Amino acid sequence: MFAVLFGVFAALCWSIHDVIARSIAGAVGGFRTAAWVMVSGFILLTVYVLWEGSIWQASGPAIFSGLLLGFAYGFGVGGLFKAFSLGPVSLVGPVTAGYPVLAVLWGVFNGLDPTPLQWACVGATLSGAIIVARSGGADGGINAVEPGKMPALLFFAVMAVLGYSSSIVLGQQAALSVGEVDATWLSRPVALLVLLPFAFLDGKNSVLTRNQWIGIFVMGGLDVLGVIAVNASGHFPGKEFVGTGISAYGALSVIMAMIFLKEKVSAGQWLGLAMIVAGVATMSVTQN
Repeated sequence: MFAVLFGVFAALCWSIHDVIARSIAGAVGGFRTAAWVMVSGFILLTVYVLWEGSIWQASGPAIFSGLLLGFAYGFGVGGLFKAFSLGPVSLVGPVTAGYPVLAVLWGVFNGLDPTPLQWACVGATLSGAIIVARSGGADGGINAVEPGKMPALLFFAVMAVLGYSSSIVLGQQAALSVGEVDATWLSRPVALLVLLPFAFLDGKNSVLTRNQWIGIFVMGGLDVLGVIAVNASGHFPGKEFVGTGISAYGALSVIMAMIFLKEKVSAGQWLGLAMIVAGVATMSVTQN
């Protein structure tokens, strides 16, 4: 149960993070925003790592595990932020929220044996994400995306799903060898290197305003808290199912976007969100 709580905490951090990202990414550029968030997270963690970190006694393979986490996470966060620059939270959030399911499939290939009910939860989560993407009136779902940009949005959403799902597995492994905080710190520079080529081609060159800088550092703090929580879940039983709990962030981000960004949510999207929440909640309580 402790592992599930870590996943819920990460979902809460990332839902707030997503709302801020949507309000900034369109003006700053998706990849540019993601790159600056990696820098801010690195700065915020450096003080702790220099003072209390165990990285200085870590072995070469342990350090490499943290760096590898950054490679996967760079693609995940870059794809997500770019998708947010193309479409609303009410579409991008739920579509990408099913990525932890892939972490469950990884567990299956490594000996995990989900029950029929748990498989049903996986199906409900993925189906809910599809329904949200296909639903919506003039202000929601596919219709909220500018003509011709939906294929690009889906491409970057898939990029986010693959990157984030890989980072769950790699982060949990890195936490066991170098510690969750140190692994997160190591991942930031590598993720930045992954993002920089995309950032230079993002087409946005404006100078950031004070409010945008504040938003980026708030996102950096929320992002590292979420990643640390997911990495720490690797210490607990049932870590494969923890990631599925993170999928609740899609529903949370939609609700926050509805409140703070005034995005419209259609009846079909509410149905999809209910399926996501039901699948995630049931998966959490059926954890072995």
